[in-house]
Amino acid sequence: MVNINLGCGRDYRPGWVNIDVEPAACPDIVFDLENTPWPLASNCADVIVLKRVLEHVGRDPTVFLKIIAELYRVAKPDGRIEIHATHPWHGDFLAAPTHVRPIVPNVFQAFDMAVVEQWQASGSSNTPHARYIEVDFETTEVGFFVDPFWLDQVSSGAVDNVTLAEKARYNVNVIQWARIVLRAVKPFRHGRSLDGVGAICLDRQHGIGDVLMVLGAAKALKAMTGKPIYVATGERFRALLETCPFVDGVLTSPESVAALTREFAAAGGVRHANLQLAQFGVSGRHQIDAYLAHFGLSAPPALKEIVLDASLGRAEAEGVLGALPSRSGSCRRVLVHPALGDPNRTWPREKWQALCERLLDLGHQVIVIGGSNGIHSLDVAGITSAVDALSFQGTLSLMDMSDVLISTDSGPVQLAAATSIHIIGIYSVVPAKDRMPFRKGKIGWRCVALEPNCATRGCYYLLPEYINQAIASGIAPDTLRGAFNYCCFNEQKFDCMVNLITLDDVLGAFSTACRGNF
Repeated sequence: MVNINLGCGRDYRPGWVNIDVEPAACPDIVFDLENTPWPLASNCADVIVLKRVLEHVGRDPTVFLKIIAELYRVAKPDGRIEIHATHPWHGDFLAAPTHVRPIVPNVFQAFDMAVVEQWQASGSSNTPHARYIEVDFETTEVGFFVDPFWLDQVSSGAVDNVTLAEKARYNVNVIQWARIVLRAVKPFRHGRSLDGVGAICLDRQHGIGDVLMVLGAAKALKAMTGKPIYVATGERFRALLETCPFVDGVLTSPESVAALTREFAAAGGVRHANLQLAQFGVSGRHQIDAYLAHFGLSAPPALKEIVLDASLGRAEAEGVLGALPSRSGSCRRVLVHPALGDPNRTWPREKWQALCERLLDLGHQVIVIGGSNGIHSLDVAGITSAVDALSFQGTLSLMDMSDVLISTDSGPVQLAAATSIHIIGIYSVVPAKDRMPFRKGKIGWRCVALEPNCATRGCYYLLPEYINQAIASGIAPDTLRGAFNYCCFNEQKFDCMVNLITLDDVLGAFSTACRGNF
């Protein structure tokens, strides 16, 4: 068992490692704690004591953060750190010429990952130092020690405990010092704020792209928390989502959600997350990151990938491919999804037509995918139609067996994220950086994002302010329901899709894909 007495001064403890900056204190190690790293092994200390030490070091915030990081490095998992600190509202603090930093128990909340995640989930502006420097200290004990004058007042009956507590809140020289005990939570990990829950349920009912991005959040949550992850969504998505290895169940009715709540009631309950709100699409960050931020979490790209089993729809895909001739080495199999939907996200039919014609002229296979109620009807001789012919699983398998997908920012891009197909995405109202897939440990692997050169591109982010102003001016909220569909702040409406993304732009991206340069 290794115990370390930092800043030991005259409190030399036999059998401990005693460290002090003053040689006159006769410590085992003479060392200035402001110099990091410390001459101590990682994960070596069962107990670390700092008696009236921290208020003497770290005037520079950068230095103080390095001291906290060293405490974490040196402590064993579950190591105990006991801190005695003079209260900054006491004369003892003000009288010492070397006191440079006030230490109160709340200081250590910023180094507690569970607290930091709760802050971030609630939108607090407190700085998440625990995340930034990767430390995690749980405060397990706090004791306040009252100045002798006030102890005498209580003992004599002149002041009761309620009055003393009030005076401690607003007056100086009441609390003389504090004792704070921390536990080093190691190894460092995200998701500790969810340790007490039994399961997590992510609720996103509509929009295939939005639902699929929930799977990226599910993978990250599973990795960070180890908790069972459930997705509440529409019945039509069930079969597809059940192929995700990071989802423990798909719920498609209020009854099944209620049953889940009952199942985990004794195990900490279910953390339900309503991910339906438009705020997740206009947050100014990637939508998967916005989902994770709902929990106060963040994750590296490798943990945010959409993972699905592309083999289950192979028979459907082969049925579409069976009618196609064999391909030469230079022939690419190109999937086209000519989405017809919101005007601010729809590339014109004539451009899709011209694109298909050019691809065919270049000797490539062109397959149109999607549902007839959501795409342009194209009239191009030589294209292969898989319209209304494939389930989500079949479409996924076809993507897995093809070379390039060309689509606007819609569900097919997120579905393709679960394969290695090259993706050419046409973006408008939401920046590509906030929707492009995470694959192979990075964002945008094998993806080209085409964005219009419009002064207000990414205009969805302007919409909340526009809606608030409209409501404040007396416009009824019900009349604004279609605002997301028709949002455009350009004088020439929908110019981004109608004119600013050209056929040559898409063909140039396709050439890049054929060269394998992204």
